[in-house]
Amino acid sequence: MAAKHVAVGLDAGGSKTSLLAQCDDRSGRIERRGPPANPQRSGLEESAGILGALVQEVVRSRQPVEHLSVCAGVAGAGRASEQKVIATRLRRALTDEALSVDVQVVHDASIALDAAFGSESGLVVIAGTGSVVFGRATDGTTQRAGGWGHLLGDAGSGYAIGRAGLRAVAEAFDGGAETALRPRLGDRYGIDTREALIHRVYQEEIAIQDVAPMVIDAAEDGDAVASDILATQTAELAQQVEWLLAQIHDIAPRTALLGGMLQNQGYAQRLHRTLRDSFPDWSIERLQREPAVGALRRARRQVA
Repeated sequence: MAAKHVAVGLDAGGSKTSLLAQCDDRSGRIERRGPPANPQRSGLEESAGILGALVQEVVRSRQPVEHLSVCAGVAGAGRASEQKVIATRLRRALTDEALSVDVQVVHDASIALDAAFGSESGLVVIAGTGSVVFGRATDGTTQRAGGWGHLLGDAGSGYAIGRAGLRAVAEAFDGGAETALRPRLGDRYGIDTREALIHRVYQEEIAIQDVAPMVIDAAEDGDAVASDILATQTAELAQQVEWLLAQIHDIAPRTALLGGMLQNQGYAQRLHRTLRDSFPDWSIERLQREPAVGALRRARRQVA
């Protein structure tokens, strides 16, 4: 079935890639799912290849296509240089799929903001394996806080909370505050000695973010150490919102929350409460649309 214009939005994350597309007749959306395409893990070349293959799958069933517009929000591609490389390689891969091809690659927080508020002002807080705060002022100016990766930051993320939980267990082995996390790690991972902890973390490379739900559950059950970790991490994420607001002015007082950590109800409630205490006059809601919606909106604007 031929289409004069095809708009494609991509949300490329660390766990999967989501595609939403729409043809010029607006007769319904096309959805696809693919493997993760974070360039920090797979490399720029493979990231572009994954995105290109998904787009080709959609477009080739609708030939001939006059104009193809693509917007990809790519986790792990926060720098303009990375975005340019992926965009160039993706455009090259799609050259033969349409008479004209327009490709835009942006940070995944940018498409989340578009999914939440369109092109209008607002702020998003993303808390998944990593974390970032991203906002847009009423004049279109954007600003980011966080998003430094697991070595330098990612406050309130699954990685940061899991790492803090493992550190608390290490401190307990050294004679520090006792915590329910120690027997929980023993039951889940067989970590019952300091040697076992070192082995699992350094030799077997435990998925540190997978420890985060254990910390949240322990906090919900009243463990003081786990509760302090959760309070500290969500407070640091709220601090990043404050830092962002100090740098960008005239922003609509509304925040959308998203990310894998928000799937945990205990974490979602704690983060919402922390942000509400810090910003009592703001609207704070969970994002009700998937970020790929924001990428599709941007792709449509490229067509217009």
